[in-house]
Amino acid sequence: MKKNRLTKKRRYDIVVFDCDSTLTKIEGIDELARMKGKEKEVCKLTTAAMEGKAKFRQTLKRKLEIVRPCKKDLALLANLYIKNQVKEAKETIAKLKQEGCKVYIVSGAYSQAVLPFAKHLGVPNKNVFAINLRFQKNGNYLSPDWKNPLTKNKGKRHIIKELAKQGKTVLIGDGATDLEAKKAVDFFIGFGGVVKRQIVKENADVFITNLLDISKLCFAIETPNLLPILKIVQKGREIC
Repeated sequence: MKKNRLTKKRRYDIVVFDCDSTLTKIEGIDELARMKGKEKEVCKLTTAAMEGKAKFRQTLKRKLEIVRPCKKDLALLANLYIKNQVKEAKETIAKLKQEGCKVYIVSGAYSQAVLPFAKHLGVPNKNVFAINLRFQKNGNYLSPDWKNPLTKNKGKRHIIKELAKQGKTVLIGDGATDLEAKKAVDFFIGFGGVVKRQIVKENADVFITNLLDISKLCFAIETPNLLPILKIVQKGREIC
């Protein structure tokens, strides 16, 4: 008699992560504001944008006008990203890559800080999309690159829609800008391991608090162990 073999099957080809409050436990702009003693004013704007109560582009412009980060500030932020990385982030990305998934980071944060962090996590520069800041010759802040789609409202959705042309795509994120991109992907995983945002929890296909659960959702669809998780996904419940 032949034994029933449990096979691992990849459900998604592309896995897209948000950065702040998803792969790292901090919000980059809030940390930059803290360096300048402007955290209270900026944190309110960040929260409003992430909960869908304010337009991203308008809050982006206002926050950068308040903080005006220099090149050195972004280098410090890159180190803070690494120091405060979500515990399971590096392991999760390594597992996804090992199983043949293309891993991307699409973030409304700043490329000068996100790129070094992505490299630390094992994500190549070409797979990272973030907002590039422009600086004066002395390193002082000038402006963001306003031509970048990520500076626009629903810009993240535009980028992810293009990436999704490569194959079946899953998106993991914590905020309203991630939720806006839900229609561009096959499956949206809300992440609440750092901050639980009610609007995301209520509208995500599934809501998790541990990044390692991503591998359970992306693979092993033909094993009995996944059946309880699939039932949770169908009901839109939270995986703790």
